[in-house]
Amino acid sequence: MHKQAFPLCTHRLQLRPNMERTGQVCESGSSMVKHGLNPDKTFMQVHYLKGYFLLRFLASEVGDQQMTDFFRLFVKKYHGQLVLSQDFLQMFLITFPHMEGKGLTLSAIYADWLDRPGIPEWLRERSAVWSQARLVEEVKAEVVKWILSSRSHQAKGRKRKRTEPKVNYKELTADQLVMLLELLLEESELSVSSMRALQKAYGLQKQDAEVRHRWCELVVKHAYSQAYCDVEHFLVHDQAMGVYLYGELMVQEDPEQQALARRCLALVQEEMDQSARSVVEEMIL
Repeated sequence: MHKQAFPLCTHRLQLRPNMERTGQVCESGSSMVKHGLNPDKTFMQVHYLKGYFLLRFLASEVGDQQMTDFFRLFVKKYHGQLVLSQDFLQMFLITFPHMEGKGLTLSAIYADWLDRPGIPEWLRERSAVWSQARLVEEVKAEVVKWILSSRSHQAKGRKRKRTEPKVNYKELTADQLVMLLELLLEESELSVSSMRALQKAYGLQKQDAEVRHRWCELVVKHAYSQAYCDVEHFLVHDQAMGVYLYGELMVQEDPEQQALARRCLALVQEEMDQSARSVVEEMIL
């Protein structure tokens, strides 16, 4: 895992908003967050996004391989059981006792990550420095190339037959591709030819799940029907990560996209996790 800059929207994310009485807490310490959604992304679940940032932070503190080994131990110990976030965090701190010397305690994690909205300010400041790093600057330069190419091709396409734009792209790592696609998601328009060239240039349908998820978001946003097969493949084979995409397909109010969402649910509903299935059914049925 590589360190990643945190998007501005994270100031609204809160995992355990008990102090505002927006959640229900039982005696065990577990909680159910009511309406725990990011208002900018109607179907985005807060605990997925901020939880992702927390795990990335913990991995950066102990090392990628050590974190992977810890995940294996945790799954082996709790396989088939219902667990709380405190079970995970307590085992993490027991496994890595030197973290206490860095001020990383259970109460500190709760205070920084669960009880307050947003990414911890000290980590946001650190990420601001990282955002100027060479790898980030490389991505920003590539984004400019794709945007200019798309805009240029859109203008020319009104006058003559469209051709695939020629972009001298730079080879990027998986994390860089995630950032590239996230930045391109901020664009209101991308030409069909640019979408096709983007897919071909980076072999996006063959990348890891994080990259393919962002690619599918881009496909849905720009209604790039030639890659709807990539969206269907993701929803069928990466079910745990696909919940948000169902929401995107429905919120666009595009009949073809909505039909795609319903078709995918019909294909996998019998094997889906029950909680994920319930969320998706609320969206599309």
